[in-house]
Amino acid sequence: MYAVLYTVHAVTQTGNERLSRERILATASALVARDGLDALSMRRLAQELDVWPMSLYRYFHNKEELVAALAEEAAAGVTPPGDGPWRDQVSDVLSQARALWPRHPGGLANGRIRALGLPVLAGAGVADPEGAWRTLLAYAAGAAALELGDDEFDAGLARLLDGLEAA
Repeated sequence: MYAVLYTVHAVTQTGNERLSRERILATASALVARDGLDALSMRRLAQELDVWPMSLYRYFHNKEELVAALAEEAAAGVTPPGDGPWRDQVSDVLSQARALWPRHPGGLANGRIRALGLPVLAGAGVADPEGAWRTLLAYAAGAAALELGDDEFDAGLARLLDGLEAA
């Protein structure tokens, strides 16, 4: 009986803060930001929250569902590019990505970012839009990691886009 009562207590409350989907996501996001996506496991997350691992499964059926929720949360702030020249649209998406990655490392929002940027390149008639997108995305990720300033990022991106346009 003691184990059951203790488990119920650990599932619903740690200290004065109740376990919730939002609290789990915030803690998982902080864990990924600190230690990388590979460090995320249900057991490790439970340790961070000071709860029994099984208590997490009440909110997320498995790690894949948790990672999907993290990705959705990370991409929530990414907005579609406005109308205008394709270069401006691509720059908009990549600038958003560059700003997002320090807060949400591990590529959690890459799917959403790709879904916004790749069609712009394809619509612009770029010969290999997938390869071009990977190159541009790698540049933006590197710029975020190196903490390039806006002017330096924009200048480098303009050179890459000039090369795409010339091809």
